[in-house]
Amino acid sequence: MKKSLIAAVSLAASAAVLVPSTAHAATTYANCTAMHKAYKYGVAKSSAAASYQVRHGHHRPTVSSKVYYANTKSDRDHDGTACEA
Repeated sequence: MKKSLIAAVSLAASAAVLVPSTAHAATTYANCTAMHKAYKYGVAKSSAAASYQVRHGHHRPTVSSKVYYANTKSDRDHDGTACEA
């Protein structure tokens, strides 16, 4: 009886670990000042967009498509990077 109880508890615990967590939405920032507190050099949607910033004299931004697409309003020049610095 004890062994079957331990096995059942163990199985339930391992099943709980295998359940995927809910997806977290990317943070939307009110403006570039707010975004720069978390991402000093802005957020690019891809590594190619980040490389473009470096080639044009900016610092390399963080690459995160989720954060970028949550803040596309902050990409005024539509170059694939929000709030480049």
